[in-house]
Amino acid sequence: MSRFFARFSGITGPLLTAVLLLAPSAVFAQDEEKIPDEAEAQAICARFAKYKPGPEARATDQDRKAFSAKSADCTGYVYDTGEGTNRDKGRRCCLVHGDCNRELGMIFANGWGVHRDYDAATYFLCHADDEMAPFEQWEMLGHVETMRKAGQPKDLDFCDYAESGTGTSWCAQLDLARGSVGWERRIAEIRPALGAAQPSLAALRKAADTFIEANAEADAAISLGGTIYPTLVLGSEASGNEAFVANLERFGRQRADATTPEKLKTADAALNAAYKAAMGREEFTDDHALSESLRSAQRAWLRYRDAWIAFYRLRWKDAAPPDALDREITAALTAQRTGELKKMMEEE
Repeated sequence: MSRFFARFSGITGPLLTAVLLLAPSAVFAQDEEKIPDEAEAQAICARFAKYKPGPEARATDQDRKAFSAKSADCTGYVYDTGEGTNRDKGRRCCLVHGDCNRELGMIFANGWGVHRDYDAATYFLCHADDEMAPFEQWEMLGHVETMRKAGQPKDLDFCDYAESGTGTSWCAQLDLARGSVGWERRIAEIRPALGAAQPSLAALRKAADTFIEANAEADAAISLGGTIYPTLVLGSEASGNEAFVANLERFGRQRADATTPEKLKTADAALNAAYKAAMGREEFTDDHALSESLRSAQRAWLRYRDAWIAFYRLRWKDAAPPDALDREITAALTAQRTGELKKMMEEE
């Protein structure tokens, strides 16, 4: 989690929204929308060639003075970073900078801090052709056309239409950011229950971050570098972070199941078999770089496991002999890793 924020710090402009939170939309009944093709989308935009935006859709001198700095984070006001939103500032900032027309389309279509204005929404979406793939733009335009006729329109959300590699990875980063806020909150909540293990939590999190990132690279390797690769990496990172926090909550509050040396040996054998089978996948046998990604992930997992053992010993010190504590947490983590590798084998 902590490294997630470091990885995306310093990003500005449209990509900054990748690390922000999209406020969830309410679900409303809406008639099935017609998706325009290129010609139909162009016809929609042609209707707005001479459109004059109203007062709320024009930047004022005060807006230009407040948001003229090139470093102004317009989209940061639109999306929730966990500290709330200020869509009024987001609207005004975007109007000054002119590089987040997609967000302006959503603001006016959904009535975020303004009156719903479908004409303004369409106007801005028509000027957002360099902010998303053409078919994503056409589909968003079609959604606004449907909203015009709906009694209870469903909010316009770019991620409902993200299909390009850039769009899907953008939304995956958005989901990862959304999860990060919750993960940090949950870690803060469990921390008091960790007792003497609290000082070792930083080392455990560092090992977890390293493993999660390495495993995400290996997990996505089967895409062979296609456009979906970044989305797969981010999705795997989200799953890995959720698994880590769930483990922290589980093993921070109660011990893992008692494990005999024989059961641990059986768990180790199952893990070794799963790892060997994964390394035998055609994608990995045919490409040394890909096989090395899985090998690196497994090495990172071993360090992660060891960090967990050290943490677990402190958390449950004197609750059982050290060797018994080591076995039970190792067996639990080993079974989880075996499941992850088997799932990788099932992916296409």
